[in-house]
Amino acid sequence: MAHGESSGSLRTSVVKGGVYLTLRRGVSAVLSLLGALFLTRIVGPENYGLFNAALAVYTYVQSLGLMGTNVYLIREQREDETAIFHLAFWWLLVFGTVLTGLCCALVALMGYLWVRTEGFIPVSLLMLACVPLSLIAAVPQSLAEKQLYYRAVATIEIASQTLYYAMALPLAWRGYGVWSLVAGFWVNQLTLTVGYFMLMRYRPRWYFNRHGLEHMLRYSFSQALAGWVYKLRDLAPSFLLLPLAGKEVTGYFALARRFLTILSFAYETAGRLAVPTFSRVQNDAPRLLRALTEAMQLQILMVGIVFVGFQLVAPLILPKILGDKWDFQYILTAFTILGITTMLASLFSIQGWALFVKSYNWLVFRANASGAASMFIFAYLALSLSPGQSSLVAFCLAELVSFLPVFWIQHHGVRKHIGRVEYRLSVIWLIAVVCALLAPWLGWWLYLIAAALLGQPASLRQMREIVNLTLRSRNAGK
Repeated sequence: MAHGESSGSLRTSVVKGGVYLTLRRGVSAVLSLLGALFLTRIVGPENYGLFNAALAVYTYVQSLGLMGTNVYLIREQREDETAIFHLAFWWLLVFGTVLTGLCCALVALMGYLWVRTEGFIPVSLLMLACVPLSLIAAVPQSLAEKQLYYRAVATIEIASQTLYYAMALPLAWRGYGVWSLVAGFWVNQLTLTVGYFMLMRYRPRWYFNRHGLEHMLRYSFSQALAGWVYKLRDLAPSFLLLPLAGKEVTGYFALARRFLTILSFAYETAGRLAVPTFSRVQNDAPRLLRALTEAMQLQILMVGIVFVGFQLVAPLILPKILGDKWDFQYILTAFTILGITTMLASLFSIQGWALFVKSYNWLVFRANASGAASMFIFAYLALSLSPGQSSLVAFCLAELVSFLPVFWIQHHGVRKHIGRVEYRLSVIWLIAVVCALLAPWLGWWLYLIAAALLGQPASLRQMREIVNLTLRSRNAGK
């Protein structure tokens, strides 16, 4: 952070970036939600489940290839910044190509020996072929986020989503099933790559520096390890739910998860703002703790409002849009459990980014390793003991329980290495949101409890502070 940057200007810049990104992501969420509803109505649970099982494999391999390089590029402060970006480009291109070839062979083997689901191997291989493209796109994207160009980045993302549905919907309507989703996926990735390169006018030039590469990989590898083990849990639907419960159950889980992902635009906003924000105050413990606390509060409030709002209107719109192929009550049950899990995760994901910025990567690795191991153990036991459609509920509950060791380890890590985080309002707001999410299933009286918790004086004061800070950031941007 520049020495002349005041606390107020930093908070205003951060919230201003958050407002731009959240509003744009909100528009994107509406488009994506409508597109997903109509698309899933056409393709049905089985095709959607198969596509998302393959998508989870792609996403994990993409994270392996990225290896935390994007975080390093955003975090690093050097005079030879352009050279570091060129170095990262060539590393990601070469490493990503080799990694993709190896993973394609492994996925084909796993698909034949264990998954044994029709279509899993060809769909997964075609999507994995896109990994090198997505990796090189991370270089200009990191450059854009490092300079806080969140308005332009969000615009590119909206354009890519729009083109995804423009490609996938007509093909799905003509009966191409899962392949319509794969075609839309490729159009989406091509749009993102071209958009980021055009935005930053980035042109890669050959550059190699052994010392610079070692420094980049040393940080990136330690940071990426935590992400790799954390995202192992995302492979559980592909390699546990799909072979043990089938395409249809996997499709229901994927759609509930899709709704959460679409509606969690504020959750993603907070995570993407965390690294550049915390890096500026990483040597000022009081300001870092205050930024942590405010980010947690803002995230819980914004995500919670969206989740509860969706749950209220979903019974009115889902049956009409999804049609007879889907059981909307089954989707909402999974959505409620996964929503509570996401809200709990929102308390601690920001803390994980703070630990990354402070270079306590191995601590986050231990936390995520315990969570990933718990996920596969609990999920396997739950699916083995739960017949039929109850397997979906059991799988969602297993995911919820598997997060608990992650929360415990990260909480103690932050308390030891950064300081004591103020949880009181965050926990109160979290309880209020959980009550509201459970109200449709347990009783309307839970809405009264949620309103009472949010309406207490301390909660109202902090909400007014957040609103005022947001309004000041808008005025500063005019």
